[in-house]
Amino acid sequence: MITLIAAMDQNRLIGTGCGGLPWSDIHRDKQHFREYTLGKNLLIGRRTFEEMQGWFRSEDRPIVMTRNPNYNPGARFQVVNDLDEVLALSSEQEGEEIVVCGGAELYRLTLPVADRLVLTILYGDFPKQQGGVFFPEWKDEDFVEYRREEFEADSKVPFSMTFLYLTRRTGSKNMDC
Repeated sequence: MITLIAAMDQNRLIGTGCGGLPWSDIHRDKQHFREYTLGKNLLIGRRTFEEMQGWFRSEDRPIVMTRNPNYNPGARFQVVNDLDEVLALSSEQEGEEIVVCGGAELYRLTLPVADRLVLTILYGDFPKQQGGVFFPEWKDEDFVEYRREEFEADSKVPFSMTFLYLTRRTGSKNMDC
């Protein structure tokens, strides 16, 4: 099973394009991410992986995807070079979830084969810097919502947010990516 997890604004903005987020640290979203990914295989693009250095827990199983066949992030981390390797891992680890954690290029590449989307939608006015990074568009007819959690703005987070869980409708996977 392949799941994409991301936080985005209502326009699908996920990053500044300079290696950062357009919003400050949001504890509720970070906790949600950490709880959802605990003990799972985390597929991460090389640039996102390098931004997250020092962030991984001992129970995380990070898999770094890079075009560089000589990339060596360390003994603890597995490296894959293309989507075929990811799909092979997914079939080898039947029943185990691979959670795609970014960045934008990796989301674009894996969306056609994703089984689930776990999205945090942030309803705020975030700076739209030139070079902003966006989550790819998905077809509503390909996914169905199976869970939703809504949170209003409060003293800690000045905007509302939704945790949205979508699962792929049967037969709508595009294996020709």
